Amino acid sequence: MKQWLNKIILMTGFVFMSGCALDSEPTELLGIQQPDENQVTEATVERVIDGDTVKVRLKNGQTEDVRFLLIDTPETVNPEKPIQPFGPEASRYTKNALPAGSDVLLERDQSKADRYGRLLAYVWADGKMINQELLRKGLARVAYIYEPDTRYVEMFQEIEDEAKGKTLGIWQTKGYATDRGFDTSVMKETPMKESADCENIKGNINRQGKKIYHVESGRSYQEVNPEEMFCNEQEAKEAGFVRADN
Repeated sequence: MKQWLNKIILMTGFVFMSGCALDSEPTELLGIQQPDENQVTEATVERVIDGDTVKVRLKNGQTEDVRFLLIDTPETVNPEKPIQPFGPEASRYTKNALPAGSDVLLERDQSKADRYGRLLAYVWADGKMINQELLRKGLARVAYIYEPDTRYVEMFQEIEDEAKGKTLGIWQTKGYATDRGFDTSVMKETPMKESADCENIKGNINRQGKKIYHVESGRSYQEVNPEEMFCNEQEAKEAGFVRADN
């Protein structure tokens, strides 16, 4: 635990001394606090579910789903909603930042879990808070602000405003990201520039535990409720999925 915290402290100290910020602008780290040692849990990533949810294994061997606090990324695996623009990109970023087997720090706020039983946390990896990075790249909006879990809300809102000003990701189309969620009705029929190379491939795990991916041209694609989303077949294969026979 102390080794992790010392690493983060050293990395952040270097940021302020050099004026550079781990692939972030210096102003985006102003006011950020170090994780409270009493509020931090070490864990290992099992898999990424979507942009703002991951499955981890705790030190006691127990597996838990973790929901990122104070942010919301577009949907990719909600069976009641279609895949939303920039959802696959958010999932891809989180998968790259938190590959299976990587170590993370889960910084809690005040509440332990949401109504679905998922742990609530600010997720740290390699000295970066992934909640913050998703906002910075325009792949998430500030959302679900409920007292008393508001430790970083002001900083998050500042980062969101910067992403809006740069019209990054979800902020490219006015009215898409709202206080109530994502409104796909305002999206143009032509693909967004960052979504053009994403094939929206669905990954599903069957009852036998076999990992199968489905492409949009497949006959069962529309009926599949994905457990993971991929932007191309190579990404699906690297995650251990095989193509469906259709």
